[in-house]
Amino acid sequence: MFERYLSRGLFFRLAILMSFALLPLGLIALYQTYTVVDEAARLSRVAILARTERAAIGERELLQRSQGAANTLASIGWTLMRERGACADVMRGFVSDHPEYSFAGLTDADGNLICASDNTGKDVSEEAFFIKASNKGAPVFSVDRSLEDRERLQLSLTYPIRDGDAVVGFATLGIPKSLTSVFFTEKWQLEGIKFATIDADGDILSSSDVFPQAGLLLPASIERDQLLGYSGQTFFAQSTAGNDRFFAISEVIPGQVAVVGSWPADISDLASGPGRWLLTLAFPVLMWVAGIGVAVFGLHQLVIRHLSDLRTAMRRYALGEREHAQLQLINPPREFSEAQQSFNRMVMILSNAESRREIDLQEKTVLLREVHHRVKNNLQLIASIMNMQARGTKSEEVRGVLSQLQRRVRGLAAIHRSLNTNPDSTAVDSRELIETLVGEARLQSGAAAEIRTEVQPVPLDQDTAVNLSMLLAEALSNAIKFASHCPEGQRTVDVQFFLLDDDRCHLVIRNSRTAGAGDDAADTAGSAGLGARLMKAFASQLGGEQNIRTTETTFTYDIVFSLDTP
Repeated sequence: MFERYLSRGLFFRLAILMSFALLPLGLIALYQTYTVVDEAARLSRVAILARTERAAIGERELLQRSQGAANTLASIGWTLMRERGACADVMRGFVSDHPEYSFAGLTDADGNLICASDNTGKDVSEEAFFIKASNKGAPVFSVDRSLEDRERLQLSLTYPIRDGDAVVGFATLGIPKSLTSVFFTEKWQLEGIKFATIDADGDILSSSDVFPQAGLLLPASIERDQLLGYSGQTFFAQSTAGNDRFFAISEVIPGQVAVVGSWPADISDLASGPGRWLLTLAFPVLMWVAGIGVAVFGLHQLVIRHLSDLRTAMRRYALGEREHAQLQLINPPREFSEAQQSFNRMVMILSNAESRREIDLQEKTVLLREVHHRVKNNLQLIASIMNMQARGTKSEEVRGVLSQLQRRVRGLAAIHRSLNTNPDSTAVDSRELIETLVGEARLQSGAAAEIRTEVQPVPLDQDTAVNLSMLLAEALSNAIKFASHCPEGQRTVDVQFFLLDDDRCHLVIRNSRTAGAGDDAADTAGSAGLGARLMKAFASQLGGEQNIRTTETTFTYDIVFSLDTP
């Protein structure tokens, strides 16, 4: 068994070493092949781009001459437009001296033909060439209906006439000479190569195909108005007609006109490129892939599956699973076997520590509950002794003092009773605390006043609960005392406690009073007596803001304090 595991481990290790040993050779072969094929592809693309540029030499020369001629007419156009008779003579003479142009004319900025070589005065504001030139304010080429013969398409060049920075008109040349004459050569047709010239807007100016079908030879994946941005580039794409073609794009006039050459994929030198790539790269790629495959398989068997089991065991233990916390790896290497032993030992130590901590926590919980219980009993015992002492004294003043002390001691006992009820929490429920204090106040006051409560449950820390209970006991005693002075049926005390926002609480104690009975309650709350001083001290401990409001029928004491006050 041990030998079988050892042989398997050696096999995987050797497979990994072989993979990494072959990797440099594969990379070198891959790089060399890539360099050779890439250089061949680059040279082939450059050759195709050069042939496309040569095919457009005639168009480049004609369009450049046309630009120069239109620029010349535009430079004197503003002067000629103001002398229409001389303007027409100049246009006729220009066409007569330059037979490659069939039309020359000047239009104003509104599209009125001022003068022309054919003596026609027309409104050309709706013509495509005028709209295009007006929108751009720059020289534009356009293919539209001839002004002389509406049945014939004509290439025109329109050049803006400027007076300073303002465009005051346009000079237009008509070019009847077919720009596709050099495209229709037997050589190009036999090879299946097609050409088209386009402007910056993607409008087709000329084509080796008939004009209505010219758009079918352009690449379908690129918008026409973006083709000029691909000048100097070659690429494979599907034409608009749905055929796979090889495209080469070269500028004829920089920034304005470009020629698009569309080559059949089967005669392009790059057409067999992918096949050569596959055949040339097959051996290094397959060698590298096989080595990496063996390495990955060996890595999974030796490392990854054991790491996965270890990670799963750690996750289960972190989530609280303790029944099956021990890790059991299958045929692990020596390193993982040691890791397994260390993990199992750690689990055992942590589990024992958790058990001891649980026992300690339970003991402390019992002790804490006992402490709260004993403190509560002691405080109640003290309150009972005070009650016995108060019944045994004949002095009303002493009896009142003992009664006040008894009430305050009972308020503290209420805190410890709440903590004893829920020993797992260090917070005191505001509703339980206030209802307990109000209940004791009812017992002590008898039927002196009706006490109504509206309390929202809010968790309070112990310090806040003690200060709140003492403050409430003093304020509630005052409210009951002065509410009892009212006539029958009107003696009420309202206690409200609620959250204003996430961290502020509002305590309101309101008692009824008789109209015109004086401000005894207000005077007592603001006096310098022990109760008033205690209320002020407890309010200060809470970090709250006191407010006293008196009407003819009610006396209200309220305080707003923050729960996170230190």
